[in-house]
Amino acid sequence: MDPELEELLRLQKQGEDDDESIVDVVKFRTKAEQGMRKSKLSCNMFSGSVEDIQIPVRDSHMNTGRIYRPPGSTRDEPVIVWYHGGGFCLGDVCYDDDHCYRLCVELHAVIVSLNYRLAPEHPFPIPIHDCWDGLQWVASNRDRLQLNIGAGFILSGSSAGGNIAAVLSLLARESKDIPLTGVYLGLPIVVHPDAVPERFVKGYLSYEENKNAPILCQKEIAALVSAYMPDPLSPLYSPLLWPSGHAGLPPTYFQVCGLDPLRDDGLIYERMLREEYNIRTKLDIYPGVPHAFQSFTDLKVTKEFNRDMVSGFKWLLGIE
Repeated sequence: MDPELEELLRLQKQGEDDDESIVDVVKFRTKAEQGMRKSKLSCNMFSGSVEDIQIPVRDSHMNTGRIYRPPGSTRDEPVIVWYHGGGFCLGDVCYDDDHCYRLCVELHAVIVSLNYRLAPEHPFPIPIHDCWDGLQWVASNRDRLQLNIGAGFILSGSSAGGNIAAVLSLLARESKDIPLTGVYLGLPIVVHPDAVPERFVKGYLSYEENKNAPILCQKEIAALVSAYMPDPLSPLYSPLLWPSGHAGLPPTYFQVCGLDPLRDDGLIYERMLREEYNIRTKLDIYPGVPHAFQSFTDLKVTKEFNRDMVSGFKWLLGIE
């Protein structure tokens, strides 16, 4: 394990109850959101503009979205659609404000963060339907929203949001009316552990190897997924299993953590896209750190991760 992170985890553990695992997802959500609010208090002030929007989705429901524009925006910037993480059970449109602020300013891009309803109150496939409806609405209303998707149109997400982005990239490819130019998959889920194809089983080791990882262990991931209640074999949860294959996807950038139970989701998917479908990919791996380590914002490896993310998006935008 990264020694700097190991020391922080040791200090954090002192005085905490031993039973910190996710059992009651709603209780976990409340605790996590309290911690998130505290961390947001120290965020740097954003120098661009932020606009909250309402997005109609199926079932006559209205979701929220947030548009971040860089300082001096001319409305000609590339567009990045972002889906937050949180295990399908927590988070909201501002959950990843820090990433959205950073990408907006450093890439001089417009970020559109789209919300979705959460499990367990709204199980699979409601969240993925919300996200797909939201993406279609943004693309259809790009003129009204003053979004220049011709300058670049990237689909992105981290953790559960990475799963969503992977699924939606395939739906977009098949719809032929959402002209994506790139995809970012951070620490993604791409297949249910009970649905790993036989040809990938030998390489799918991290779910067991890293089952006791700190921050988010296998047991906790399983609790969140259980609350989401996906069909393991559905490509809307396991995009690795997409029935028509993966040809024709746009360039895709991956970030993967070495101690993450989900490590091999990203590694297997990246290799398959690159070797079997000749998709342009870029992969950054962070040995010795677990899923969601970036919550420790002062770590050297977190700062490296954030720098790499910006560089990866520049690669997707062709502005390296």
